Amino acid sequence: MPSFDSDGVEIVYETFGFGAPVILCHGFAAHRKQAWMANDWQGTLAKAEREAILFDHRGHGDSEKLYNKEDYSVPMMAGDVLRLMDKLNIDKAPIISHSMGAMITLYLTIHHPERIEAAVLIGIGEHMLGDSRDPKIMADALTSKEPWDIEDEAAASFRAFVDSTRSDHEALAACTYGTRHPLDLEAMAKISLPVLVVGAAQDEFSGSVEPLANAIGSATHATIPYTSHHSVLAEASTKDIIFEFLGLPAPEHYEHSW
Repeated sequence: MPSFDSDGVEIVYETFGFGAPVILCHGFAAHRKQAWMANDWQGTLAKAEREAILFDHRGHGDSEKLYNKEDYSVPMMAGDVLRLMDKLNIDKAPIISHSMGAMITLYLTIHHPERIEAAVLIGIGEHMLGDSRDPKIMADALTSKEPWDIEDEAAASFRAFVDSTRSDHEALAACTYGTRHPLDLEAMAKISLPVLVVGAAQDEFSGSVEPLANAIGSATHATIPYTSHHSVLAEASTKDIIFEFLGLPAPEHYEHSW
């Protein structure tokens, strides 16, 4: 599996197809296989004659695991994306991102807009605009020896998700602390590149997308019905909306015979 040294951290990545590149950034506790490959985003992009760039964030999937919260700041993780682009000689590209990956992509649109053609932010919403949750709640849930006794509903849900992806609980607990990053609302309002905020109608973590989209100067928004925070990536209409936004051919979807 190809990997590269991102300022001392090994980051694993894969590329699929040919054509102008599209970068995909997965969410917290996920990885490239679970978030994108399981839902054939790479195949759908390849059929649209685009090259799909998939990678695992530090602490996730096959990439290097780190255990200090200082190793997971949003600027550091955004730096991994930029160094991957440099590794692959990509000057500028659109990014499709989910959840934590969308937070990182939003940071890139503010601080490195010259590298981003367009940004698709999936699975973040109005809750980003309010007071952030105490990261200790999530970190304690991820490392608990008695997960059946976790009282916080969101933390219990993510603990179950982390267990299902067989992720490194200690590394993700550190990531939970490290990725707390204050929003610069004034800078968000000045974003001028194309941004699409995509939400799930039953997103149990992020809230409505409209207030967040309104806070971003150039953003449009869409909500996918009958989907949750994690299931939205598997929904065919999510790809339809995103491909239209990026000016790509309408995606081909699998058809069932029953």
